[in-house]
Amino acid sequence: MEAVKLVAVFVIIILALRKKLSVGVTLFGAGVITSLLYGVELSALLDGYWELVKSKRFISLTSVIVLITTLGRLLKELKFLERLSEACKGLPGGNKTAVAVLPPLVGLMPMPGGSLLSAPLVDNVLVGSQYPPEFRTASNYWFRHIVEFFWPIYPGIILTEAITGLPIGTVSLMQFPLTVIMAVIGLAFFIRKIDNNNAAATHFWRPLLGILSSIWPIALAIIVYAILKVDLALAVLISFIVLVAVARPPKDNLLRALKEGLSFKLVFLVFGTLSFQTALELSGAIGSIPRLSLQFNLPEELLIFLVCFAAGILTGMVAAFVALGYTLLAGFLYQPEIMPSHILLAYLSGYLGMMLSPTHLCLILTNEYFKSDLLRVYRQLAIPVILLALFGFLLYLSPWTALFGPS
Repeated sequence: MEAVKLVAVFVIIILALRKKLSVGVTLFGAGVITSLLYGVELSALLDGYWELVKSKRFISLTSVIVLITTLGRLLKELKFLERLSEACKGLPGGNKTAVAVLPPLVGLMPMPGGSLLSAPLVDNVLVGSQYPPEFRTASNYWFRHIVEFFWPIYPGIILTEAITGLPIGTVSLMQFPLTVIMAVIGLAFFIRKIDNNNAAATHFWRPLLGILSSIWPIALAIIVYAILKVDLALAVLISFIVLVAVARPPKDNLLRALKEGLSFKLVFLVFGTLSFQTALELSGAIGSIPRLSLQFNLPEELLIFLVCFAAGILTGMVAAFVALGYTLLAGFLYQPEIMPSHILLAYLSGYLGMMLSPTHLCLILTNEYFKSDLLRVYRQLAIPVILLALFGFLLYLSPWTALFGPS
């Protein structure tokens, strides 16, 4: 009976996502249905939601995501990305360096569909018929996503701490080798095929200063957060205020940035995510996942991979697969104790699914921008994704994750 209930909830989530229902609404609805199936009293559920809304976790998480989205949009409005492109072209390595550097630098600024922002920059670099649209799409898409394994202001990393209790700094450090692995694979499969048009370049400091002048608001937020040990939301707010004071953006630019950040849909995504976790905890459904794995004799690693990979490929969003997968796998990841190695495996598994997801906004928008054939793009990505899975799993098996706690 436990299996039937959980499968029913999962099927409902799949159907809702296929119908293009928002992730926030889907997860909120899934939480309500879970509560009904497990006989949670309405008063207990409403009390749980009220406690959630009042909680420091909800307020802090919502503030961080709203502020980061607003900051990212303002940077776009102020054409910081255009300046970034010009600076990268002047670095030694020319086109090779630009394609390897531009997408991840843009990736430091978390925003939905961020690959579309770096696509024009990559397009300006990869000029010529030797670079087919599918290669441009895959190159931009791959390097745009290498930072999400560790960059601490990404919603997926923030949610990992909020759900599992593993500190952001620990999550970032533990998962940083996955970024290195992904970068090396990208160098081998994409950068190696790009001509160096700037082999004689000797200038380094001038382009570097140009890069720093383009990303300083993000760097400032990270420095304030790391050194002053303040709440991440406050660090981002300080960076935003300083940017407004220094850049003096036109009123229209500022209003567009605020409108995107103060989106009800964005706020409800946070509430829907955490309300689903609340419902799972109140219903006791979380504890049934480990029992089911024992019942069907599934290895822990296989169960973690299947749940998170499925969540990643269905949602196409890091925050969504973390919210969905981690709560369902609570008994393996953070209850009764935090298991860092399992958290790394879960993040990797969801990430692999997300990179291949046809619902991933970055993939859809980049593919549309370059007018490429999506099936051929998948062919460009297939072997790199398989290698990322292989070397990522070897990292999970290595002594590395044991440095961060129980395994």
